[in-house]
Amino acid sequence: MAISERDRRDMYTGLEQTLGEKIANNIMQLLPNQPADQLVTRTDMHAFGTELRGEMAELRGEMAEVRGEMGELRGEFKSEMAKLRVDTQRLIGAGMAANTVAVAVALLT
Repeated sequence: MAISERDRRDMYTGLEQTLGEKIANNIMQLLPNQPADQLVTRTDMHAFGTELRGEMAELRGEMAEVRGEMGELRGEFKSEMAKLRVDTQRLIGAGMAANTVAVAVALLT
């Protein structure tokens, strides 16, 4: 049964007269100002917690997948970097050899 705003005011007035303004204010702040059918119950909270735990487990699984994929990418990246390093060294060596030949030819001619 939902109480009206007038009922709440009457309750406050009675509490204020009996217990004093400070205590009446405190009690009224603790009482819900919405219909009881809209309040969250322990069953609601338990269901929410169960659902949340399921979603968290799913998220942990997805994160494990992402970590695995990142590990694979890291391995591929390292392999590509090693290949680039070798190719770069070969190009530098070839360039140096070509420069040496060009200098030798220029000196001999």
